[in-house]
Amino acid sequence: MLNNVKFETSIFNYNNILNTNKPQIVLVGKSNVGKSSFINTITNQKKLAKVGQTPGKTRSINFFNVNDEFYLVD
Repeated sequence: MLNNVKFETSIFNYNNILNTNKPQIVLVGKSNVGKSSFINTITNQKKLAKVGQTPGKTRSINFFNVNDEFYLVD
């Protein structure tokens, strides 16, 4: 179970990518397929990852710290 998950940061420019030695699990897929909803489901938190109403609205890369061991990236 993913017990301690928190939002870490958002980046809007690939030049500012999070520099870390922790593993990163990146969720990739077409717009409006449920990537953010998936994060909310597996972390058992309804509002951890913002779920947009409009497809293609997310313009940032969002990092979620999981148990201070790895990152989920949306």
